[in-house]
Amino acid sequence: MTTRFEVWAQLILASEDSERVRSFLMDEAGIKPKFLLKRLHLTIYHARRPMRSLLDCEETVNIIVPASDTRFMVMAPGGENPRPNIDPAYRKVGIRIQRQSVAMAEIQALRQRLIEYETPVVLGNRPRSTARTSAFGARSFQAHLGLIRAGSGVNRDLTLLGAPFRARVGNLRFDRFLIENVSHTSEGESGAQVD
Repeated sequence: MTTRFEVWAQLILASEDSERVRSFLMDEAGIKPKFLLKRLHLTIYHARRPMRSLLDCEETVNIIVPASDTRFMVMAPGGENPRPNIDPAYRKVGIRIQRQSVAMAEIQALRQRLIEYETPVVLGNRPRSTARTSAFGARSFQAHLGLIRAGSGVNRDLTLLGAPFRARVGNLRFDRFLIENVSHTSEGESGAQVD
């Protein structure tokens, strides 16, 4: 039996803001509730190795991301820009936080806490993560928040969703910061649920 380890660091969207986003997606885009993700979180760090002495934690935070600082994207490599071979209707869709957002300094400070645990043993031959790059997973770091499950039928033109989202949703407040060490066995069992 093989065990695989992962580390996730996430900012959890406040429940009232989560409900406001979900209502917007149902009312404005006609997304059925079964396609809306429930635990809305901004992933700020992910590693595919155990990190010695890094403990699970949950902290109260108050990080505000103006909706005007977000852009809709398909949650796939290159999904920041429309591509003919990636149809949002059949892929997971979310928002990314623009690098110039007023919230990025706080997000990067939390991310840096995890990067400090990237020892040579953890990294192997990989280069260390930076503010813009990740040692594991997608090479380029983007703070992102998954919203819609694959198969939703959302319009291919995500700007039709993004413009009213930025105009109407207002601020997004993240009120909890979580660090989770997750283990998976070869049978697919997991120590935590990430979506």
